[in-house]
Amino acid sequence: MSVSLKHINKTYPNGYQAVKDFNLDIKDEEFIIFVGPSGCGKSTTLRMVAGLEDITGGELLIDGKRMNEAEPKDRNIAMVFQNYALYPHMTVRKNMEYPLKIAKLPKEEINARVAEASRILGLDALLDRKPNALSGGQRQRVAMGRAIVRNPKILLMDEPLSNLDAKLRGQMRIEITKLHKKLKSTIIYVTHDQTEAMTLGDRIVVMCDGDVQQIDTPENLYNRPANKFVAGFIGAPQMNFLDMIVEETPQGALLKQSNSTLTLTPVQSRLLKDKGFKSGDHVTLGIRPENLSAAIDTKDHANCIEGVVEVFEMLGSSSNIYVSVNGQNIAAIMPAGHFCKEGDKVSLNVDIDAIHLFDPKSELNLLNM
Repeated sequence: MSVSLKHINKTYPNGYQAVKDFNLDIKDEEFIIFVGPSGCGKSTTLRMVAGLEDITGGELLIDGKRMNEAEPKDRNIAMVFQNYALYPHMTVRKNMEYPLKIAKLPKEEINARVAEASRILGLDALLDRKPNALSGGQRQRVAMGRAIVRNPKILLMDEPLSNLDAKLRGQMRIEITKLHKKLKSTIIYVTHDQTEAMTLGDRIVVMCDGDVQQIDTPENLYNRPANKFVAGFIGAPQMNFLDMIVEETPQGALLKQSNSTLTLTPVQSRLLKDKGFKSGDHVTLGIRPENLSAAIDTKDHANCIEGVVEVFEMLGSSSNIYVSVNGQNIAAIMPAGHFCKEGDKVSLNVDIDAIHLFDPKSELNLLNM
């Protein structure tokens, strides 16, 4: 089923506007992620789609039909919550059967649907257990099973993995990807975890303070963030930001800060000039930690940033170093075997083709054409 949100907004009686002019067209069988920090409006938007929150303004269409006033039971939607919401006195089988019994389906169909959901989610050995005898990951699979037995055309998930440890979250991400391929349902998934967003979604909606910042594929969000917020939210460790000063030369533009100088490419120089930036103007440099590398000899590398190591983290396959650059902190990812200690002076090569430049006032990405 397709879902369209047209100029959706949510304002509470106290005047707080949780969602502002939300517009999105979701295709049938698409996997959409709503991501953002706590309080950004992502769960409120999901609950409006589900019918659990009233829509203050705008229009919600499901398969082309207006659903603003429709009851949740009439929307052909199932929802998986963060806290599992299982009945503790019922077995796994009875938890999964319950919504079908409420719908008064024949017993044969109930048994068939439960058996199919159990097979898909690997719950066959757990059907006679109660929730308190299950692990967190097993409970979450039961919650998903109770949702998918209804054969919903739209499946809503509200931070379903946030109560699980890191290992289980990784396993459940794979399970959810497999589930989407088998069900062929439209899925809207809410999370604050950018790793979940990048690995699960066909498209991602990045939100902040009730506003949509960018709607795009994971690849485009990573490589072409619309603004500084999106750039800093997507990626781990997050993108580094440094205040730089523009200097125009006959050969193109330079970015300078203390004893660090970066030479922009001709395309970058032209875009910066087209946006009205000239010598003496400040610009925010964005560079991801993975696009920095240790310089062996700074004389051989034109684009270097100088700094002092504050923290070194050994991760096995790689290392993270956190460097102070004129009072601003940046992170760099180093290959295995690279070692340094607190207080070491380092020169970091910048992959100039991978940088981003942001307007210090509007925070828009100046290199997006």
